[in-house]
Amino acid sequence: MRTKTISILAVMILGLLLFSTAAAKMATTSQSKAQAKLTEVKLKVCQNKEAAIQKRSTQLAKMAENMETVFDQIATRVETYYTSKVVPSGKTVTNYDALVADIAAKKKVVQTDLEKASADATAFKCTSDDPKAQLTLFRTDMQQVKQDLKAYRTAIKNLIVAVHSVTGTTEGSQNE
Repeated sequence: MRTKTISILAVMILGLLLFSTAAAKMATTSQSKAQAKLTEVKLKVCQNKEAAIQKRSTQLAKMAENMETVFDQIATRVETYYTSKVVPSGKTVTNYDALVADIAAKKKVVQTDLEKASADATAFKCTSDDPKAQLTLFRTDMQQVKQDLKAYRTAIKNLIVAVHSVTGTTEGSQNE
């Protein structure tokens, strides 16, 4: 009787082990199918939105280019004012050349990073190996462009402040 009980227990344990192994294989298979289906769904969603994503990325790059153009115009006007009004009146800014060189350097950095961001925006494809990484790269590039534009604006502001500090005292006393 005891041998019969042990035999029954051994068969039950063996059955449980086989059942759990089969269940694990089925779970792994269903997980991989679910993962493949999820990947397919994500790809279809991305492809449906690919044109919108590229358009938005292009518009962001154009907006940054427009900001750069406006900053260029402001810097040119300040430089023209300095050379046509301030210098002939006998006043000069001691570090004018350094300020103008800083503006030129900041402009070059903006242009370089903006070209990189634009290239990344046009290279975006859902069928690539990792479209999410491409979007993240573009986002990082645009954040860098934003920081570069802030630095460029600050360099222009420094020139404006320097020119204004030279002209501010004489024009204020003439107006009074």
